[in-house]
Amino acid sequence: MTGLILSAILLLLPAERDSLLAEMETNSGFWVDVFKQYSGDTLSYIDHLFLTISAEDRETMNSTVLEDHLLGAINSRNNFYDFLPDSIFLNYLLPYRISTEPLSSYRSALGAWLGRRIQPEDTPLEMADAIRTVINHAITLTEAGSDAPPPTQTIPVGQASREGRWILLGASLRTMGIPARPVMGWFPGVDRNLYMWFDIWNGQEWLPLSAGMPPVQYVKAAVEYPSMKNITADYRDTGILLTAPLADFNEGEWSVDLLIPSGDDTTVINNLNLNPFRRNSVELGTGEFLLRVQFTRENEIVGTWLQNIEISADSTSVIDLTEAEYTIIPLPR
Repeated sequence: MTGLILSAILLLLPAERDSLLAEMETNSGFWVDVFKQYSGDTLSYIDHLFLTISAEDRETMNSTVLEDHLLGAINSRNNFYDFLPDSIFLNYLLPYRISTEPLSSYRSALGAWLGRRIQPEDTPLEMADAIRTVINHAITLTEAGSDAPPPTQTIPVGQASREGRWILLGASLRTMGIPARPVMGWFPGVDRNLYMWFDIWNGQEWLPLSAGMPPVQYVKAAVEYPSMKNITADYRDTGILLTAPLADFNEGEWSVDLLIPSGDDTTVINNLNLNPFRRNSVELGTGEFLLRVQFTRENEIVGTWLQNIEISADSTSVIDLTEAEYTIIPLPR
């Protein structure tokens, strides 16, 4: 079955590959040489990377970085699993980017560093927890920085922001052959509301590696990173928020945000991409939310409309945004 899947992938690639190569400015020669060098399943994995990575990474990729991640992922593929589906390997073990860190080769060096500190465990989740413990002991938390460094640059410094330590943990999991799904989730409460964690593939399902944070069954909204796919229903009962679009198509001046009430304050749930001019359907954890619609003219907020929302399990809450529109900008008499 695996061979059939990979063959199907290969049949789809030549036209797409040639089109992307033609668009490249400086690095097409490198990729042409790579396509000639490899064959079979390995070439299929390279094709997948070439098609899915950013245009910037295609232009800056080099043999050191590509071989480190490609061969590292292949060599670690069967560390914990008798069978690992191609969909899991391609999307959660082969990828080298966790967040916004620079393109770098880290698997070889990171694997050697971890190998001196970790004993083999029986299951992927136990191994992942051992890796998390090593990372937490080695890296102290600092205030959030403006840049996310490469994973191997974080270790000698011995400190990182929450995002920096999250990046290092994800890179470490994949380096050791554990498929890791990056997740961003928003929780209720008066303190920190946004948490980042990893789900671990145990051979049949995703299990959250979520020590040191609220129980995942209380998450209000969760997205897979960086695809921003809504996966809230993987953790808890959910309902649907449905919004009817604005009638005014003066795009660029209207915004719609979803917020979590947090005591006397509120927390914005980012990355849900609510479009004021389209019909939105969003899956959310049950409980209270706040919908905010704003109209801005010449960089000044003209008006704000707030609507309390109660999400119930297996039900749909419908909000017509035109009510906000006519409240902020009344119809002429």
